[in-house]
Amino acid sequence: MASNTRKVSRSSSSKSKKNDPLSLAEAQQALGLIRGLESKIESTLLEMQEKVNQLEQFNKFSALLNSTLDTAIVREKALEATCNLLCCETALLLLVNPLRAELNWEFSDSLSVSDSIPIDDHSIAGNVAMSGESVICNDLQNNFRNINKLIKNFFFSKEFKAQTLICVPLKARNRTVGVLLAFNKLASIPAKSSMHSWPDFYEGDRKILETLSHQVAIAIENSRLYADLKKGFFDTVEALAESIEKKDRYTGGHTKRVVYYSMCVAKYMDLSHEQLEQVHLAAILHDVGKIGVEDSILKKQAPLTKEEWVVMKSHPEQGYDIMSRVEGLKDVMGGVRYHHERWDGKGYPLGLQGEEIPLIARIIAVADTYDAMVSTRPYRKGLDPQVAYDEIVLHSGSQFDPRVVNAFIEAFRHEKMGKGSGGSSLSPSLSPSFSKDD
Repeated sequence: MASNTRKVSRSSSSKSKKNDPLSLAEAQQALGLIRGLESKIESTLLEMQEKVNQLEQFNKFSALLNSTLDTAIVREKALEATCNLLCCETALLLLVNPLRAELNWEFSDSLSVSDSIPIDDHSIAGNVAMSGESVICNDLQNNFRNINKLIKNFFFSKEFKAQTLICVPLKARNRTVGVLLAFNKLASIPAKSSMHSWPDFYEGDRKILETLSHQVAIAIENSRLYADLKKGFFDTVEALAESIEKKDRYTGGHTKRVVYYSMCVAKYMDLSHEQLEQVHLAAILHDVGKIGVEDSILKKQAPLTKEEWVVMKSHPEQGYDIMSRVEGLKDVMGGVRYHHERWDGKGYPLGLQGEEIPLIARIIAVADTYDAMVSTRPYRKGLDPQVAYDEIVLHSGSQFDPRVVNAFIEAFRHEKMGKGSGGSSLSPSLSPSFSKDD
């Protein structure tokens, strides 16, 4: 009986131990494990969010590339995407000069530079362009071996202190077209380990930048090809206009001057890049219909008769008939066909009035009339620019669109609109199609 009692007691004691609360040490250990798991979960969520953000940036950049062939926009957004994707302080884009073995500076989102770097092993950028291999450097201050004098003088200036760098090549069609550089990794959340007192770039950053660089390279190459095609098109159109002018030595240079004056006026009308290009093209072609006017009328060294004026006044319609067959010129044909219409409806060929007249035509009308007044003809001397200016202003609201005349007034004040101005070439600041980056 006593033996059975002892067994029951031991069994009860064992059950009691199992139901005892955890000791303080055990509770602290369990709490530590829970907090460690919470930290890992939080870190994983932050990393996932970072990946989602990067994917969104890639998608935005890809959508942009599919919507534009403007080289300047591609470059600007490429640098913006670089900084957002890598969380770095700034970025630079250098493109290979096809005529020289060098890289040309473009621009940075926060820096402004203008220079070139040889493609050789004396600089990080030049070496990457030469070798086609990416480079990570997380201590630029103590790594002068691959930094040439130009880079040292700039990046270690008071304005900017470079500490870390990733440089990747831009490759398109099996050749390097430039390099993309990211500078100064910013602190991330959660913080990542670093070998320095500042954040380092990692292999993951390099892979991201290389992925971006493929898109950038293709976009830049496409925009360059488009720019070359566009320039060739403009050159062809200008050659056509010039061939017509050669029929009459007294009007030589008229088209170039009308282009120049039109662009001067358009500059003060808050037009889009596309609208400026349309003004440019329409101004070049505004007199193309004169190819169908007899030389006896076109070259006449005296005022035209009424009958001859009827023939001369047909040139806007003839120009429209000739060039409207070209698909790419449909948006500029209004400037060719209607540049002799008047704001008050008394012009030709259709007697359009006010806003019925395309804006391009209203701009060219002012530029064309101004040049006609200041240019010398065999039967009369050209007017003084100030006199011609006064005539344009006087006929605002009757012959000319008041809005265009206001822009003309600003152009006359701030641009070179006197005799001899603009006759030989366009001012680079006024030409939307032939900037140095194209």
